[in-house]
Amino acid sequence: MNQIILEAKNITKSFGNTNALKNVDFYLYESTIHGLLGENGAGKSSLMNILSGIYQPENGSLYIDGEKVKKLNPDIASKLGIGMVHQEFRLIDNFSIKDNLTLSKANIYTNSFHEGYEKYSDIFSLTVNYSTPISELSVGEKQKIEIMKLIFNNNKIMLLDEPTAVLTPQETNQLKISLKKLSKEDGKTIVLITHKLKEIQEFTDYIFVLKDGVMVAKDLETKNVTKNELITLMMGEIKQSEIRKDNQKGTNKLEIENISFENTHSNVPTLENLSLKVRAGEILGIAGVSGNGQVELANIISGIEREYSGKVIVNGKNISNQGVSSRKNLNLSYIPENRLGVGLAPGVSIIDNSAVKDYYKARFGPHLSGNKMLNYLNILIKQFSIKAPNPKAEVSTLSGGNMQKLLMGRELISNPEVIIAAQPTRGLDVNAVEALHDLIVMQRDKGAAVMLISEDLDELFKLSDRIIVMYEGRIVKEFSMDEADIESVGLAMAGLNE
Repeated sequence: MNQIILEAKNITKSFGNTNALKNVDFYLYESTIHGLLGENGAGKSSLMNILSGIYQPENGSLYIDGEKVKKLNPDIASKLGIGMVHQEFRLIDNFSIKDNLTLSKANIYTNSFHEGYEKYSDIFSLTVNYSTPISELSVGEKQKIEIMKLIFNNNKIMLLDEPTAVLTPQETNQLKISLKKLSKEDGKTIVLITHKLKEIQEFTDYIFVLKDGVMVAKDLETKNVTKNELITLMMGEIKQSEIRKDNQKGTNKLEIENISFENTHSNVPTLENLSLKVRAGEILGIAGVSGNGQVELANIISGIEREYSGKVIVNGKNISNQGVSSRKNLNLSYIPENRLGVGLAPGVSIIDNSAVKDYYKARFGPHLSGNKMLNYLNILIKQFSIKAPNPKAEVSTLSGGNMQKLLMGRELISNPEVIIAAQPTRGLDVNAVEALHDLIVMQRDKGAAVMLISEDLDELFKLSDRIIVMYEGRIVKEFSMDEADIESVGLAMAGLNE
């Protein structure tokens, strides 16, 4: 019989008029890997923040090893053995691996660091010397150090939020092996939060599903539940689209010639002599682990970054010296990976954010017409199925999926000829992902040339006509979809290219 190590009973949490969690029961078995599923806004993060002491519930109780916890904050949670790895790394770049692992007073390897580091380096297949600064590590190595921090701090309950989001397929597989070893051989209890159903099925022993703040499924044995059953539990029946790739391709709409770019802060080349072409009616997928020049390339094409060498050509016209507005006038649209901050303005209303791209083109200015702006927003809401009950509310009040629909709708409503889409579905649930994929394919079928930058290989394989892999600012491999497979693309992403 499985031993329950943590139990949350009747947890309720509200933010204003929004009920994030409603009488939620959740429990963890010792030395077991649990999956927590739910669409955006289901309450997953709220529940994890309560377990780690960041949020305080209005109602409910928490028990550790059968003992009721009277008060919980991050410090007490850590002392009780609960630790969390967030999506954003919380490492000190200029410090060594050893310094990062031993900063906490809770460190259990104060007198035997070498022994501990050797043991867990083996479990995580980490081959880096502990004196190496964090700044010199790959993204995958940093992820391993984040998880090792929990171990060195004696956290027996480990909450992992989207731990594979920045990993190659090979690193993801290695992480699966490592976590299973930690649970079975080292007695760790693990919660995996991910939107990737495949990983939930491969990593976990038990699954819990949240929907609209309610725990709709508890204690499902992973081996006995299907992907479609999980999708239905999260959001009801969803028709997953099949993407045709036999549409007509036209002439080159976007050409990049010998682009080089150097980061002025580090004087390190970020892009080196990079060239590519995208045709009308084509989706070119750009694969690569985060930080290999994808953001810089997108910013150069869109006109945000101006200090580079090489050429950007749209419809045969060299636009290298033109700014953002000129490129928009050439019907080039950019959907940035940072949807709130670069794509949308936080603190600004939904209606104002909707009008940014076509402010002058749609004759909203120089004197604002409230009726014109509202009519324009209503067109976006209807055409792109955006749920925005109050146009004057801050855009940050929208769910992640609706924010992305607003951003994509604003950029796509004019039927652009060239689309740069960077991580368009990152962190979104299955329903939102399907809707956004349909939007991208619709634009492709209208003749747009689409450059799709994504760290989700399933997305790239589903949508792309070709895949290019970027590594350290260079194109290291190009695949036609006939020859592409996860293993080969993953090796190229890791720089292991034959």
